[in-house]
Formats: sequence, structure tokens, C-alpha cells
Amino acid sequence: MLINLLKNMIMKFNLKIDHLGKKEEKHDAEKDLYHLSFKTYNAEIQGKFERSEIRHMIEMLDNAIV
Repeated sequence: MLINLLKNMIMKFNLKIDHLGKKEEKHDAEKDLYHLSFKTYNAEIQGKFERSEIRHMIEMLDNAIV
């Protein structure tokens, strides 16, 4: 029973992604920005990321999982 409780605590998370639109700054390429918020029972990551940065994070996570 304790193992099931721990599994439920560990596996629960909340992921929210909001598209902020495309931003273009002078002398810069167009950026497709997103606000990402990832929460677990003991930690939180949030911030603005470009589409390519999110795809790179997904690739790194996927490669790390064995």
C-alpha cells in the first residue's frame, strides 16, 4: 500500500503550455514563444521558451530515458 501511495505522489505532475505568439525584434530572427509551467509535488519550472528550445528539451529527455 505504501508503494502505491509513493507511486501516485511521484507520478503526478501538471504541465501547462501557453502560446505567446511570434515576436520579432530589430536585427533578430522571428521567435515563436511559449510560456511553459511544469509542476511536481516538490518542484516547479516555468519560463518563456522558443519552440526550438522546447523541442531540444524533449529530445534530451527522450534520449536520457532508457
